[in-house]
Amino acid sequence: MYNYVKYILAILALTAPMVGLAEQAVTTPTNDPMVMKIYPDGTKIVVRWSEIGKAVDNGEKHGGAPRIIAYDPGKDGIVPIGQPAATVSTAPSTPTPMPAASSVVTPESSNAANTTPSPMSDTNDYGPAEGFGFRSNVGVAFQQSQSLRVLVDGTSVYNSITFQPGIRFDIEPFYNVTDWFSVGVEGAFIYNQIHSVQAGDVTVYSGDSNFGNGAFYQVPILANVRFQFPSDGPFRGFCGGGVGGVWDFITVSTLDGNGTSYQWNYTFQLATGFTYNVAPGLNLETSFKALCTPNPLGEGADSQTKAAYSYTAEVGLAYRF
Repeated sequence: MYNYVKYILAILALTAPMVGLAEQAVTTPTNDPMVMKIYPDGTKIVVRWSEIGKAVDNGEKHGGAPRIIAYDPGKDGIVPIGQPAATVSTAPSTPTPMPAASSVVTPESSNAANTTPSPMSDTNDYGPAEGFGFRSNVGVAFQQSQSLRVLVDGTSVYNSITFQPGIRFDIEPFYNVTDWFSVGVEGAFIYNQIHSVQAGDVTVYSGDSNFGNGAFYQVPILANVRFQFPSDGPFRGFCGGGVGGVWDFITVSTLDGNGTSYQWNYTFQLATGFTYNVAPGLNLETSFKALCTPNPLGEGADSQTKAAYSYTAEVGLAYRF
């Protein structure tokens, strides 16, 4: 019995050092913790801290050098040392990318695009395109020479009258039916001084001792129509015409006395030009007008006169209410 107990004690003495060595082998040193390397491509590898400094890891296979964080087994799971963590753990879902700042469209940005100031061609800058308005013009009037035949003692004598450049002034209330068509009533005053008078073979000039001076006055009243060409800019061309009557008045001063003649005659007019919008509802315009009196008659109707023409180049303003 004693020998048997002695034998057991000998066996325990031999195995005790081996148990101590096993326990020492599985004990984790506290000064060499486990850390995780996370690469730019998402790969995760768990290693000992002592392994970090043994070699430079540039992460050529994983998109760059890794960042190192403390390893938490309860959070990241148990990963064999040196193996990618992604092989045994669930990879986090890729977050939905946010839209780039350049692609974000806000209500304020869309409204701002619509509030950009428009050029003067816009309706708000042009002013009312329909409705009443008032136009006034002034310019230089050129009266064409008038030739006529006058009965003197039963004989027809040829006469010719020439005129100096004069002046014309117009006023016209109008109504824009649309942005391209308008109607109006025009009243004008035209003045031309007589330059010379030819009677048969004798010609006298204004200021001559036998012929003092003379003047020709015309007052046309016309019903007008105008066609305007709408455009996207401030310039707009137009053309038009009118018909009506004209009061012709001529006066002459000679050594034998003063003479006058006046008569209402039928007349018509053609006009063309363009306008320029300078402010909402206000246009600057230039025009060329040709006034024709087909059969001008003088007082007494004892003469035959050819058609009379007056040409005018004008500038003016048009107000649209």
